[in-house]
Amino acid sequence: MKLPTPALYRAVLCRHSSQAAVSSKSPSRRNGELTFENPTFAYKTKTTREIFRGVFVYRLFSFESIVNNNKRMTELARKVLGQRLFDYVMKATVYGQFIAGTDRNDIQPVLERYNKAGVRSILDYAVEEDVSDEGVMGPVRDDEQEVKEHDQHRLPKFKAYKEFADRRQRTPLAASYFYEGEEKCNERMKVFLQCVDASASSQGDGFVAVKLTALGQTSFLLHLSSILQQVRFMFDSMTDPNLPLLERRLTKEAFVNGLNKLGIIVKQDTIDNLFPQMDTTTSDGEIDVIDFIYFFRPSETPYTEIFKKVDAQGEEWPLVDNFTRREQSQMRSVHRRLEVLAEAAVEKNVSLMVDAEQSYFQPAINRLTTKMMKNYNGERPVVYNTYQCYLKETTDLLMRDIELARRFNVRFGAKLVRGAYMEQERERANVVGYADPVHEDYAATTRCYNTCMDLVMREVAEHGAGLMVATHNEETVRTATACMEKYDLPPDHPRVSFGQLLGMSDHVSFELGRCGYRPYKYMPYGPVDEVLAYLGRRANENRGLLRGATRERKLLQQELLHRASLGALRPKSP
Repeated sequence: MKLPTPALYRAVLCRHSSQAAVSSKSPSRRNGELTFENPTFAYKTKTTREIFRGVFVYRLFSFESIVNNNKRMTELARKVLGQRLFDYVMKATVYGQFIAGTDRNDIQPVLERYNKAGVRSILDYAVEEDVSDEGVMGPVRDDEQEVKEHDQHRLPKFKAYKEFADRRQRTPLAASYFYEGEEKCNERMKVFLQCVDASASSQGDGFVAVKLTALGQTSFLLHLSSILQQVRFMFDSMTDPNLPLLERRLTKEAFVNGLNKLGIIVKQDTIDNLFPQMDTTTSDGEIDVIDFIYFFRPSETPYTEIFKKVDAQGEEWPLVDNFTRREQSQMRSVHRRLEVLAEAAVEKNVSLMVDAEQSYFQPAINRLTTKMMKNYNGERPVVYNTYQCYLKETTDLLMRDIELARRFNVRFGAKLVRGAYMEQERERANVVGYADPVHEDYAATTRCYNTCMDLVMREVAEHGAGLMVATHNEETVRTATACMEKYDLPPDHPRVSFGQLLGMSDHVSFELGRCGYRPYKYMPYGPVDEVLAYLGRRANENRGLLRGATRERKLLQQELLHRASLGALRPKSP
């Protein structure tokens, strides 16, 4: 059976190889033309004090020495000023710019004000624990012991390494969680539940951001990722790598030949029993990548007994690993926590966005998230997976997951981002010795982003998928709105949203709201002392996006001059 998706994939790639945008034509808007050049429209809901604060904070973060030493400087300021005055100064400056408030009650006025301006919220409890070196290195020792006892054949990419154990290093744009026991995971789950409640109380269709590394042991996620890559290696070895992924298919004869090629000898009666079990999603007499990968469940032993090969020393070893008992328990615990969150989201009409993380965790995160999609996305996209477009494999992965959702007859949900771990990904690949997973340059990442956006927009139009376009890039936003017009999706379509961080790209968010689209602000909250790590990352991000930050500072300054010319201290109520 030939699927239409690969042909669509090739068409989209051809289109984007010749142009970065879907269309250069400006689509008609319900509430006017989309422009990012008018600060009066963009900032009309902001007070003059907030405008001054934005100019000051962006200027502050333009100094390299301040950004590089922000942690040391905040610690010194706390000692000199005392906790009470320090909190006041932070709330008047950096904290007030990027943080919505201290707790769910404190943030409600902020959520309501943004909601009235047409900007909805993605809630994130931004507290990050100050994990000790022991807390960082413990999972590495656990993983090394696991490998020694059970897993000599784990792929190098999916092992833990001491020099990369602290994932906070070289990742200024993303939060990092470390395993500190099951009780700590349960506490984090409860915090996510509080975010669901807070989102439901302020708006009917909000989002809550979830990180899977907050809910389980990282060594478990590494091993699950390794197993899934072992399975993918088997499939790739049996099929033609020159074909698009979804066009690679195995008849029973090709399956047997592929096993023989890998050095696996299986009896014919076993094949006769096994092949129909693998051909489950289409039952068409052929196995494709979806059938193959989702047949393997790491907690079930018989598959590792079947798929064995003999090495040069005459020893048998499985091509696909098993979970240990501890890992089986971890799998059940993570599933249980995700189910609690998803059921709460369904009940409260909120959606969960599962954040992407490092590529060596991502196969496991993707597997767990798509399982939640299968269970909870029947009526609407409750669970969204995040796709990092700076990774070379993202387009194939996205297409596979779209097809998986179609076969399960559920609503696909995707958040598209460029990615937050590029520096760490490249360094780790170079040191450990595997292929660099990241696109060669920003242009290639943009092409990937536009291709993926086109694929999901089509899925929105044809099958009721959900899409979050998470970007601060004005050109990407224009490309997205043109793509909506291409597929006859109105600006206020309930399944297409745009996401930016609180305190950044307000001229994009509020302009989208003015023109009738559905912008969301990523709303972090938490006590001043406990969100300093988040604020440090915002400082680094502004340094990395200095050109955009300079543009935003100029727009804020223009609005100040405009208000001064009118003699106004704050804008009139809209």
